[in-house]
Amino acid sequence: MAVTRTRILALAVALTGSVMTAPVTPTQAADATVKPLNGYVVVTGAGWGHGKGMSQYGAYGAADAGLSHEKILAFYYPKTTLSTLKSGNTIRVWVSADTDKMLNVMPSSGQRVRDSAGHTYTLPTGSKYRQWRIKRSGSKRVLQYLNSSSKWVTRTTKLTSSRVWTFDNPSRGIVTVRLPGSVSRDYRDKVALRFYGSGARTVNTVSMEHYVRGVVPREMPTSWHSEAVQAQAVAARSYAARYQSSPQTSIYDLCDTTYCQVYGGQDAETSGGNSAVAATPNQVLRYGSAVALTMFSSSNGGQTADGGLPYLVAKADPYDGRMRNQAWSAFLSSTRLQQAYPSIGTFSGLRVSARDGDGPWGGRADTVVISGSKGSVTVSGGSFKSKFGLKERLFGVFAGLKPGTANSDRWQDDEGGTTGRLGAPIANEVSVAGGLFARFAKGDLYWSKATGSRLLTGALAKAYRDEGGPSSKLGFPTADGKSSGSSTVGVFQHGRITCPSSGDCEVDLN
Repeated sequence: MAVTRTRILALAVALTGSVMTAPVTPTQAADATVKPLNGYVVVTGAGWGHGKGMSQYGAYGAADAGLSHEKILAFYYPKTTLSTLKSGNTIRVWVSADTDKMLNVMPSSGQRVRDSAGHTYTLPTGSKYRQWRIKRSGSKRVLQYLNSSSKWVTRTTKLTSSRVWTFDNPSRGIVTVRLPGSVSRDYRDKVALRFYGSGARTVNTVSMEHYVRGVVPREMPTSWHSEAVQAQAVAARSYAARYQSSPQTSIYDLCDTTYCQVYGGQDAETSGGNSAVAATPNQVLRYGSAVALTMFSSSNGGQTADGGLPYLVAKADPYDGRMRNQAWSAFLSSTRLQQAYPSIGTFSGLRVSARDGDGPWGGRADTVVISGSKGSVTVSGGSFKSKFGLKERLFGVFAGLKPGTANSDRWQDDEGGTTGRLGAPIANEVSVAGGLFARFAKGDLYWSKATGSRLLTGALAKAYRDEGGPSSKLGFPTADGKSSGSSTVGVFQHGRITCPSSGDCEVDLN
């Protein structure tokens, strides 16, 4: 059975070195119905992917903490043991980008086409032969070449047309496949056109070690710590070997996309990836006698998810947040929610109605209820995630400020969204004295063009509100409230407020 997984965006995400603090929002708050503020709710979460098995950022963090690839694997796949596959093992991979139901290859000296009965035809080269292809014709195969006049010409051979035909090159070891859109990609070993229903699919039969060399760089930056890349190599090899034992179809074992794991052929290989494969020759993880289903994702948000197997367990992950900030947020407007679920009418509220119970916010969202003037819709957490392009099901839902204001940006970026020191918004952002005021569970943000977005908390925030806020003679705060000795001090356009640790706050005007 195919397992959908999310590939790490390897080259697009920079390492920040920051560590996310686990949210402290109680589960019941996250699971109450959340009504929109300013026409928005905000979904704040952690992680990227399904969270089952190994976190790729976690593997990097674990390697940075000194763990070997063996210990990294033992942490993410407990109760498994390292084992070795038989040398010379091959795997069949569907090249999904080849969608024209033909197999086109570029000419190369020594290249040949073979049928499954053992007959061979060596392909001639020269200016006359610009491209070769195997094409399906009914229940048979036809060999053709593209000549110098850009016309396809059929070449008669002694190959058995009812047998499977395969391109390979014994001298080069690589076949250059011409994909739709005039894209060429190199594949090691051999490439065949396999009939599939009324059409055909391109299948690369390749040694397991060559296959893993084409996977690792597409799943993890191979410039990362070598122990992390080696852990990825073992996980990728195990994942593929598991599919071998239960192939997707009779003509191939697995696909080359994120629905299986990403494979780019020889073109994807890197020196770092090849070194990781060579350092873990034929290594796989087993649970008992069976190869383990070594699922992995980009980031688990500090909490692995239960994968329903003894070695895919839910537990806290101390390594996942070492190399990047796991937190993310998405603003969802009432209009967008109404368009996504038109049967609800006018959107009125959102509620996570069931969670798995493991991790922040009470765990990953299992079901979500979207309510409106005409009724409600209940969807799975996975469906909700996909509908809005969220990174994970590990999230909380809160009343949201309108995105794009300075206070909103600061709440998300500087203060950490609902996971930071301000917490969730508790009132609409409002215009005041030519600026903006936004109130949160643990503090207030005030913005004006002259002063920027400034934070006040605790007794200082209350004293300023009691004075009338920006509409008072104090004006807007010109800096965040700060501790000074045993007091907290706020500086404003026309004065200051001093709040001692005990006693009343004092207001001084300029």
